[in-house]
Amino acid sequence: MKKRVLLIIFLSSILISFVRCKTAKSDNILDGDETWRQEVLKFPLIFARSLPYKGEEHIRFAKGWGDAYSEEYFSYVFVWVLEENPNLTSERLESDMNIYFSGLMKMGLISKFRFFKKLPQTSVSFTNKNQSIKSFKGVIEVYDAFFKKENIFLNSKVSISYCNTIGKHIVFFRLSPKEFDHFVWKNLDRVNIKFNCNTKP
Repeated sequence: MKKRVLLIIFLSSILISFVRCKTAKSDNILDGDETWRQEVLKFPLIFARSLPYKGEEHIRFAKGWGDAYSEEYFSYVFVWVLEENPNLTSERLESDMNIYFSGLMKMGLISKFRFFKKLPQTSVSFTNKNQSIKSFKGVIEVYDAFFKKENIFLNSKVSISYCNTIGKHIVFFRLSPKEFDHFVWKNLDRVNIKFNCNTKP
């Protein structure tokens, strides 16, 4: 029993120190509703260190993101601002999102002190709707370790572009358990980068 308590304390201290170290000081480049919480993280992401990218992740969470009873539950937008072209295909995107959400939910279990809970497997499926503009749609089945404590399905839109203004590659993610025709998606689609990426530096 004593060893178990010490293990819990040790893992908790690691989690806290990691989160503090990996929060970026950059301003969030996403323009969203002022009620939407925001965050900026540096790669490598502490919960998904095997993702082979250099850059930052900018996030905007819908106001009801953390409320399991809200229409906006787990609805949010994030962008990867990357130094190099990620060359994403449907298969690569599926692998990346599997790593991303499996790691995120493992961190969620630790943050809730559920160290010995076995995380259900994450399942991801994406299709490329428009090869010319690198646009994807898909669904992510993942265990919500933070709020519902059950598997959820996240409908997802992903687009990839190059931002001339900052000279970086942009991977834009929009996610929600709601179907694409739900009003929540209108709010997600309104979230965009604060500046014009077509302007040359």
